[in-house]
Amino acid sequence: MKHKKAPGCYNEQRRAVRLGKLIKSGGAGSVYFLADDPSRVAKIYHPNIDTGYYQRKLSAMLAQRPEIPAPADGEAIVQLAWPDYLLFDERKRVIGFVMPVLDTRRTIELEYILQSRQAKAQNLPEGIGAKVSLACNLATLVSALHARQHRVIDMKPVNLRFYRDSLYIALLDCDGFSIQGEGERFPAGQFTPDYLAPEFQRIGQVPGEQEEAQDRFSLAVIIFQLLNHGIHPYSGRAQAAKVPDDLPGRIAAGCYAYGINAAKNISPVPASTHHLLPAGLRKLFDRAFSDSPAQRPSADEWAKILRPYALRSTQKIVLCSKKHQHFAGMPCLVCAREKQVVEGIKQAKQHKRTQTVSPKPAPAKRQPRVAPAAAVPRQPTGPGPLTLLWRNMRSKVPAFVWHGALAVISTLVMAILARNFTQLSGPWHAWYDNAALILIFVWIAMMGLLAILRSKP
Repeated sequence: MKHKKAPGCYNEQRRAVRLGKLIKSGGAGSVYFLADDPSRVAKIYHPNIDTGYYQRKLSAMLAQRPEIPAPADGEAIVQLAWPDYLLFDERKRVIGFVMPVLDTRRTIELEYILQSRQAKAQNLPEGIGAKVSLACNLATLVSALHARQHRVIDMKPVNLRFYRDSLYIALLDCDGFSIQGEGERFPAGQFTPDYLAPEFQRIGQVPGEQEEAQDRFSLAVIIFQLLNHGIHPYSGRAQAAKVPDDLPGRIAAGCYAYGINAAKNISPVPASTHHLLPAGLRKLFDRAFSDSPAQRPSADEWAKILRPYALRSTQKIVLCSKKHQHFAGMPCLVCAREKQVVEGIKQAKQHKRTQTVSPKPAPAKRQPRVAPAAAVPRQPTGPGPLTLLWRNMRSKVPAFVWHGALAVISTLVMAILARNFTQLSGPWHAWYDNAALILIFVWIAMMGLLAILRSKP
């Protein structure tokens, strides 16, 4: 994708300023290298921006430049991307400004040093001494802004950079700050909910007269994260059903779990070592996260209490037997955290084992007793063709007719057999002849009786 051609621009003396390569483009404008000055860059606003508003705001920034203390080693470094002079177009309208360039190779986002794993991956110092120094330098820089009545508003770790070697803080996009001009306030354009003070969570904005209260809150949150392994002061484990799940909701509800008199509806993150911070720092955090915005420590107050810990000569940070840095007179933060992590892993494994142990099998239901094979009655099979024929015929002819016919046929058969039997020769001929007659009559009587009984329904 081709970038648009850089516009022609001039300084206040109407001298042409040549723009170089485009660095980045944002919501308000684009940043370019200067072709003739490698120590500076130019920010050119987009055409749809109200340049009249920005002309007044930038003029106020030039008139009220903060006085930042010089670094201890005397090196000139960029800590504020503050305007040096304005840029105009051919019609003398303000279209941007020139500011000092920040060396991105020497600096890195503050986010990377909050947690030990990220710090180690980026080759950054992991000890508490470096983090105290960063906190002190940030508070000093914000204090210088507040001295000129300027406010950062959208202050968060990803918007802050620091020098790897000296640990000085650098603030970018300063034209997005809330700037105090001569009789006019130029408010900031945005904020981040996770760093917004409780009183503003409910209304979703930062009133101009209360902007310093917002800076004091977000500054305290970042310092807490620096000194407590990146843990947000409103994170933790809910101890009540009504505790919100999101950070903005917890901020609005005052769910601060790390105070000397902590909230009861939430407990600290298990890996937190806030209880090993000096009492003076803990008291400042309690004031910063109390229900009263008026009690929040100023940036200058933070800088004054942190500075002695940042100086090596004071010996307020010492080494433990394992060469870990910790606050003098307090147990080692790193050793305590390592112990807590190991205990947490053990508890997690124990919990996993209890969840994965096979449950005892349920007692088997007693099956009904089955009779031996010999005792099981034989199941009837389906009727054969002759049986079906017989049933069909029986359904059409009354039963007594069938039984009567059977009796007659049986009598005739027996009569024939008896007659043949009585014709045998022998001395018993007369006896046989009488017996045959008697047998015939008995058979007839039996068949008749059977026919009568079986014909009944």
